[in-house]
Amino acid sequence: MTLRDDKKKLSTWLFNPFLFVGGERILLIGLIIAAVHIPIGYFLNVRFDGAIDMHLVPTDVGLLTPVIDVLIAWLSMAGCMFAAAKIFQSPMRLIDIAGAVLVARIPLLLSIGPVLLLEPDFQSIEELLNLQGSELYQLAALSVISLLFLIWFFVLLFNAFKINSNLKGARLWVGFIGSAIIAEIISIMIQQAV
Repeated sequence: MTLRDDKKKLSTWLFNPFLFVGGERILLIGLIIAAVHIPIGYFLNVRFDGAIDMHLVPTDVGLLTPVIDVLIAWLSMAGCMFAAAKIFQSPMRLIDIAGAVLVARIPLLLSIGPVLLLEPDFQSIEELLNLQGSELYQLAALSVISLLFLIWFFVLLFNAFKINSNLKGARLWVGFIGSAIIAEIISIMIQQAV
């Protein structure tokens, strides 16, 4: 199968669009996706307060909050992935990984729909543990759907790192896992300091 054949497959576009788009185009697409985070965060009270986090909050989210959330998540993940690639002497370009990391966030945005539709109403852990009937089924369905979106996010993120770093084997896995963990830690630390 050739790259030309892959271009026609929906699965390739869903899980590895980085084979076809890079440079300024991927950065522009990524910046558009980042911009979409802002009204979603503001109007739907959604926080993206970590490199891999997305959740609803009970209080109103100010307009500046989603901007700060996305900037911290983006810069921490792109920066850590770029640094990991450079540690392993990869020819990665910052513009490619910066855009690809933002494009990989599409599943986090799309997961908001099921969360809004299926989130059961509970205020405490005790209420959560006492869910029964349809609310329990809702929570189970939401958990499975959220897990699928999270897996999709990590597949995109992995492919973004793999394609742009050109690393293979243990260096690829160590670079990816290490940069994702460090990016999450850094983003949370920055969020707490802000």
